[in-house]
Amino acid sequence: MEKEHKLSGLYQEKHPALRSPASSHFLLRLPVIPSPLEVMHFSKLVVFLVLSASAPTSLSHKQRRVDRRNKIKLAMRGSDTRCLAGTYSATGNAPCTSCAPGTYSKESGQTRCIQARAGYYVPTAGQTTETACKAGTYNSNPGMTGCSTCPPGYMCPNDSLSMPQQCSPGRYSKGGEKECPKCPAGYFNNIHKATDCCQCAAGWFNGNAGNTNCQMCSNQYPYSNPGTPAQNQCTAKPGAWAPSKTCQQGTNGDCPASFPRPSAIPRRHLKAKPKCKVNEKACPIFSSLQVVRYACLDVQSNLESCGDCITYAFDGRPSRTGGRDCSAIPFVNEVSCSGGHCDIRSCQPGYIVSLDGSSCVLAFQL
Repeated sequence: MEKEHKLSGLYQEKHPALRSPASSHFLLRLPVIPSPLEVMHFSKLVVFLVLSASAPTSLSHKQRRVDRRNKIKLAMRGSDTRCLAGTYSATGNAPCTSCAPGTYSKESGQTRCIQARAGYYVPTAGQTTETACKAGTYNSNPGMTGCSTCPPGYMCPNDSLSMPQQCSPGRYSKGGEKECPKCPAGYFNNIHKATDCCQCAAGWFNGNAGNTNCQMCSNQYPYSNPGTPAQNQCTAKPGAWAPSKTCQQGTNGDCPASFPRPSAIPRRHLKAKPKCKVNEKACPIFSSLQVVRYACLDVQSNLESCGDCITYAFDGRPSRTGGRDCSAIPFVNEVSCSGGHCDIRSCQPGYIVSLDGSSCVLAFQL
């Protein structure tokens, strides 16, 4: 061994292989124990050299230079442990959890997920965006996983709608509508949020769609059937229906009534009323506007003739006798007749029993 030297407190030794070819001086070896910082830089340099060596030779010089720069940045950055978009954690780094349905995250490294806005939804976990409700549907609350069908009496004309819009008078909606259709000729309504249209009463007509009222037939031609769509269908010859004195829709949506002319029902078709028990009543059964028979019914408990016999009443509305078909009440689910009154226990989804207990109304109306 040749003579030993010390430099900066580190042990070094001369070696023939480390002799400088340009001088008689000896080159010194690197420190025997490298620092952690030097190890890190050396590792990154190795990654860079490996990536550079694997670069395609067919690329242009400019493109290879750009690729080398990107690889250097990648090597210097090291491993990225940030949570991916669609996931989150308390620190924003791994381990990460998928965003729950109804929430999302659109960027990496998030510490929480974002609730879907009203009018939008996120159907499944791990999503990076929210989806707009389509026209005909809506969503009133944030953080939802789906949209609701536009309810009857309302329309949902646009995407991402957070609240349905009421149908105006002269229009109606059965539900799920992008636009409220107009009442056809021969029909009308004059209320907001209508779910249907009323027929013009007998002796009245309506020649235009979307009308809020009907016109009375003239004194010269006073007769017409319910739902007459044109004035030229009013006649001077009496028909099956007696002309109605009024044709107004009630504030609760009740349609005007039409009644057959008594003389239009031949006497030979009338059936004799049967003798019923003390707690029963002989109620007429109609067919084509004629009484074909009678039935003995307990109107205190009969579901379809609750309170009294039913005559010319539709959609569960009380008839002129006061009787009501409880089973025909719109959107009812469970109902019974008790003491001559319809007792609504529950309504279909999206509806609740009204404050007076007589009908089913939209849940958000109360």
